[in-house]
Amino acid sequence: MKAYIKTRMSNQLGLLYFLDFLVVFLGISVSFWLNEWNSNRENERLHHRDVQALLVDLEHDSKSLKQVHQYILEGEMNALRLLHVIQNQRAQELTYDAFVDSIIAIDYVYHYSTFFMVEATYKSLVNTGRIQEFPPDINLSLRDYYEAVAKQVDDNNHLVDYVAMNYYNEAHPYLHYVLMDNAETAEENRLFFQDESVRKHYLDLQFYFRTLALNDRIRLHLRQVNTYVDKLKNLDSLVRSHAVLDGVIGIKNGNE
Repeated sequence: MKAYIKTRMSNQLGLLYFLDFLVVFLGISVSFWLNEWNSNRENERLHHRDVQALLVDLEHDSKSLKQVHQYILEGEMNALRLLHVIQNQRAQELTYDAFVDSIIAIDYVYHYSTFFMVEATYKSLVNTGRIQEFPPDINLSLRDYYEAVAKQVDDNNHLVDYVAMNYYNEAHPYLHYVLMDNAETAEENRLFFQDESVRKHYLDLQFYFRTLALNDRIRLHLRQVNTYVDKLKNLDSLVRSHAVLDGVIGIKNGNE
């Protein structure tokens, strides 16, 4: 009888210990699960914020590229007009005065606007490691755009600025004169070209060659910018598709 009682008490104690262990185990498991759930929710919230910020940056870049693209098209058109004017003058189809009037009418050949991408969100993604939250194809496209393309943009911007500034400093100084002088009429602007050294400068074949070089740089810049636009459109499309699937933006109108 005593042995039975001892066995029964031992079983009861064992059950109590097991229940205590089970309660502790479940408590710890639930706590870990809650922490992981909260962590996942926080990561999801941060990822949604990152996606939205990235789309804002890409939209800014898109608008900037459109403006740069427009300046390039205008510059290409003006450069071709000026080359045509120079050719006509050299063929003696234009008098010097008509040549000067055409130069004044064209005014600035190229407003050398260059593109600077907004990369604050990308740098934050890299620094925090949250770039890994994006799918591999977007991750790869992000690095291509913000690193490879960014390097091309920087190098090309320096070349464009160098060629354009040299052109206005050395080949086409009238445009600096316009900025510095208070001349308000065409007649006052014509006075600049009456100086004999200025006349000789603009009739020299080097003016044609330098304008030709500027036009070539503008056309190359256009091809580069078209490449940036294609890369940007591809990245934007990938991020937007991901944002729709992730519930960050709507399917129809793309609004949050």
